[in-house]
Amino acid sequence: MFARVGVVPGASANRMKQMLDADTLARDRALDFRWGVPASILEVSGIPDVADKLYDQARRSILAAACIAADEWPGDPEAWWISYSRRKEFYRNSQRYLGLPYTYDRVTRGVAEGIEHGLLEEIRAAPGAHLSATPRQSRIRATPELLRLFQDSPFEYQRRPASMVLRDGEGQPIPLPTTQAVHRLQREMDALEGYFGSIRLTLGQGDGWKHARRTLRARSDRTGNWASVTPEPCLHPVRIFSRASMAKGGRLYAWYHQLPSARRKECLINGELIIEPDFSALHPRLLHAMKGVEMRHDPYDVAECPRLHAKRALNTLINARSRMQAAASLYHHPSFPKDQAYVQRVMRAVEKRNPVIRSYLGSDAGIDLMAIDSRMALDVLKACGKAGIACLPVHDSFMTAQRNGGRVAGIMDGILARTVNALSSSRSSTKA
Repeated sequence: MFARVGVVPGASANRMKQMLDADTLARDRALDFRWGVPASILEVSGIPDVADKLYDQARRSILAAACIAADEWPGDPEAWWISYSRRKEFYRNSQRYLGLPYTYDRVTRGVAEGIEHGLLEEIRAAPGAHLSATPRQSRIRATPELLRLFQDSPFEYQRRPASMVLRDGEGQPIPLPTTQAVHRLQREMDALEGYFGSIRLTLGQGDGWKHARRTLRARSDRTGNWASVTPEPCLHPVRIFSRASMAKGGRLYAWYHQLPSARRKECLINGELIIEPDFSALHPRLLHAMKGVEMRHDPYDVAECPRLHAKRALNTLINARSRMQAAASLYHHPSFPKDQAYVQRVMRAVEKRNPVIRSYLGSDAGIDLMAIDSRMALDVLKACGKAGIACLPVHDSFMTAQRNGGRVAGIMDGILARTVNALSSSRSSTKA
């Protein structure tokens, strides 16, 4: 029997260290419900059919998630663990899974059934472990028997039920307001359904790619690190708003965003090679416009550090809630040396380089700028759709066929000029 249930406090010292090792736990996947093992072959495992179809959907998703985690790291079973919650309070927020049928009873029952049939292995966290100094949840992973039964079968895709999500200050989904303005935004996203459905993204091959059955790993040329991605058949992004406000955030997110930029350019869009034009120094440019000033300089060009460090420092300052928070973020970033004096020197340099927008640095301006750039992204997509140009958004850049790169860049330039003019005019009107 491969199934095992363990409670963290009762484990041996060596096993406990292994279970609670921070690096191992950091690799745990969260339990999601994008995929399900086929109902038609579930009975092969000896699991009986049930009348409750919502429970059936939940248990099939749990088994699929375990298979996908194993597929991601086939040679390292310690990396197959999936974290999930056994707290009833965790599931009381009906928005957590956006109306999908994943309740405390269904999830815990599905896990128990998987263990009973030798398909899942579990390490159960003690009550309250999520509140400890090293928070942790219960964990499950696939057994060899689960992989033998289902790893080669086609999985069923469960598309996300909403194209817009609103999160509260802690990042948890909450209901969208029922206002006319929100309905207009929803209709705008729904209108892009056919456009994204007409786009075909073919993933790359070669040295920077490692393809598994259901997942892939893609190497970043800049850092050398490998990103793990589970491709989905749906390219329609989700628009995510933040802090319980439809005026905060609003950027578009899709699974292909996890691909490093160098790997995205090795993909094909509708069978053609890709180019990815972007808005250069977009947030500094928008902040200058909000001050009524046209940015004519390179905001990242400082003598004190490499351009990459200056870019990260300035954008971190724009997004941080304080200068102290920005310094801590930069100090702990892998691209920065662990040198507090250097971090301070770089921050001072970019502040000196951009005196017009100094009041915005360390002011949490980024979340409002995202609302602006997400509006720009939607305008680009709608213009590209009208022009018959296939285009996929990646925040402030857009994946399109190389032959259409100039046309998309022209559309972007027009929308940027219009946005900058509107922000500058607003500043002038305020002064008046």
